[in-house]
Amino acid sequence: MIDGHKVACWTPFGRERTVSLLVKYMERDVKRGLIDEYILYMNTDDNQVSDREYGYRLAEQHDWIRIIERPERYPGPKQRSTGYFYRSAVDPDTIFVRLDDDIVYLHENAIENLVRARIEMPAPAAVFPIIFNNAICSYFLQACQKVPMEWGEVKPYCMDPNGWASGPFAVKLHELLLSHIEAGTVEDLYLHHDFQLAPGTQFSVSCFASLGSMYAGLPDGPGVLVPDEEESWHTIHRPLATSVPNVVRADSVVSHFSFFTQHPFLNQTDLLDRYRALADKAVA
Repeated sequence: MIDGHKVACWTPFGRERTVSLLVKYMERDVKRGLIDEYILYMNTDDNQVSDREYGYRLAEQHDWIRIIERPERYPGPKQRSTGYFYRSAVDPDTIFVRLDDDIVYLHENAIENLVRARIEMPAPAAVFPIIFNNAICSYFLQACQKVPMEWGEVKPYCMDPNGWASGPFAVKLHELLLSHIEAGTVEDLYLHHDFQLAPGTQFSVSCFASLGSMYAGLPDGPGVLVPDEEESWHTIHRPLATSVPNVVRADSVVSHFSFFTQHPFLNQTDLLDRYRALADKAVA
């Protein structure tokens, strides 16, 4: 718990390859008393037998891990199913922290600082950390002179050609963050201040904190998102409906490994191996 609030982290689960890193940080922060439970929302394809077995094996090994299966029927591609998770996120005393299954690093202060920001600011739909390899976060990092413009300027658009689509740019970002992690200077990458996102600004929801009380009080039913696509609801619909901007917190750092546009470049590097070594140290 943090300041009397239960903290539940959750992941739309799909890949053992990267969740095997993320779960180390969950274990670290459970042991530190920051996280109460970790929920794996199963969102796999039929042929992902070994991935599913891995997820269920984790739940058997750790009493703080819980499995939720997606609905048998949902509209469109599997990415649309994640909006149904929020029907299970209606405890008004719980803060939920969403983590993509390829979040591969969380700074030791990331969860605590993000959750405390969420408590301090109850009005936004979502409070985001500084997500390395997120286009709009890269825009803010460049504005604060943390990421060089010489790598390619990033505009405040979630699918910016450099910040979202460029593999070489993502490699440079990861190398920058890893150099700071290895040197123990991640806090040098904190932003100068929190940044507000104008209502209606689409933002990649790789990681954010939200309130169970918000979902419990939705007009169409507890946890029922309308529209049901979670990124649109949290970053476009809800902020426009409430006229409240979402916020990027200045002092919480996580790393998102890859957008599909970047896979061919990142998979040819040793970056994931370097992140894996750091994750192993987190629970050593």
